[in-house]
Amino acid sequence: MTNSQNNPLVFFGNKENSFEKIKTDFPDLEFNKLKQVHSNIIVEACSSSTEADSHFSSKVKTALLISTADCMPIMIYCRQTHRIAAVHAGWRGVENKITEKTLNRLIMTGSSNKDFKFWIGPHILQNSFEVTSETFSLLAKSQYDLNYEDYATVKNDKYFVALNVMVESQIKHVLNTTPEIVYFNIDTRSSDNYYSYRRNPTLTERNLSFICLLS
Repeated sequence: MTNSQNNPLVFFGNKENSFEKIKTDFPDLEFNKLKQVHSNIIVEACSSSTEADSHFSSKVKTALLISTADCMPIMIYCRQTHRIAAVHAGWRGVENKITEKTLNRLIMTGSSNKDFKFWIGPHILQNSFEVTSETFSLLAKSQYDLNYEDYATVKNDKYFVALNVMVESQIKHVLNTTPEIVYFNIDTRSSDNYYSYRRNPTLTERNLSFICLLS
């Protein structure tokens, strides 16, 4: 969890943080959830039954929730418009450039000076994220100006990809500058403190994270 006078509240949960516990720990917040479908759909925070994988808001004490089990929870704050966004990005989200499209949506609706801060929470890291050659080919098309070795390694004919590096390249492409990103470099696949689909494909639980404006 991180918070300061000039920043929103950002929370990255693990196995200890069920939805009921989070609501108990943060009783003053209203939580907005999405029906996540690995899409490139971005919506202004509204109904919790909405199918989308990114939502944004300017409402105080409305927490934008993201659920993950190896995917990236990405939180965005626009200092100019005092708006927040929460993005769910697995490999399909990276391929669909949902983070890039979220930024463009914010810029089109007022964030003209591109003054953003980002938080990328615990997710599956490169050493744990093996993909097929077909998936790798799709992902390779979604990055900007990276050298192959910046985002991929090959071990015994297996591809291992750094999703966070590819997302950062998409952010740089939009902002045309080095972004301010806080990374939580915890590998959900190898840490028993987090739910991981790669470790247990039958699980139904998720790691819950959110961003919220407090004032």
